[in-house]
Amino acid sequence: MITAKNYLWTASQARLQLVRSSEGRNLQWLFLPGGPGLGSESLSPLIDILKLPGNMWRLDLPGDGSNTTSNNAESFSHWSQALIEATQALKNVILVAHSRGGMFALATPDLEKNLTGLVLMTTAPDMDWQKDLESKLVDYPLPEADEADNIYRKSPSNALLRDCIIAAAPRMFFTKEGLKKGVQFLSQLPFNYEVFQWAEEHFDPTYKAQWVPERIPTLILSGDKDIAIPLKHFEQRNEYKRDNVLMKAIENAGHFPWIENPQSVIAAFNEYMRML
Repeated sequence: MITAKNYLWTASQARLQLVRSSEGRNLQWLFLPGGPGLGSESLSPLIDILKLPGNMWRLDLPGDGSNTTSNNAESFSHWSQALIEATQALKNVILVAHSRGGMFALATPDLEKNLTGLVLMTTAPDMDWQKDLESKLVDYPLPEADEADNIYRKSPSNALLRDCIIAAAPRMFFTKEGLKKGVQFLSQLPFNYEVFQWAEEHFDPTYKAQWVPERIPTLILSGDKDIAIPLKHFEQRNEYKRDNVLMKAIENAGHFPWIENPQSVIAAFNEYMRML
């Protein structure tokens, strides 16, 4: 383990950045972004609004976000080992994972023994969400988003991936009311197209959750207006209807609910704290 002020790097070059410490219980909150390719900076507004006991860390897997390497795709291809190492680097870890970050967590059954708790945000137990999304997009025509996607696919780059994501924001990520704030949020984030492409080619085709949290307190939340990955993908699964699993729909919010309805997200985390 390599350390520097406010930073830890694992042997696999996962980067943990300590962003806040609070008095109270000795808990280590580890925030894993979605994407992949969308850096942990995407979770900074969430960390800013939460008042949780212990330490709050941003986690970037090797090659992801701004944690770039000489070969991002190759580095990221070892994501499962890097995620295990990151959760072993600290004690009393609560992993807070967004979107595909949550899928990476559920695809790694060895994680549960390393965790004190788990928070899954706008994620899913398998790739059925993509099939559902494809049918929904027929009812949400957005030619500029389709054109941005075509341009990106022809000559992918970090800048074009950002353009593609922002163009899709009105129908994929935010409500009409939250769109302006959401686009401003996305425009300031680092993007890494190489690991985004790697996941599309090597993770998505076979992804299915490999474990269900059986013992650790677990919060599963999603915006109730999330077109991409609604909460129903967990609500319809009996295996997640457990006493240790709390499900919360965040009203009037899309794929990044802490941007559109921060107070309800705070309330969900506070309820989850009582479970801990």
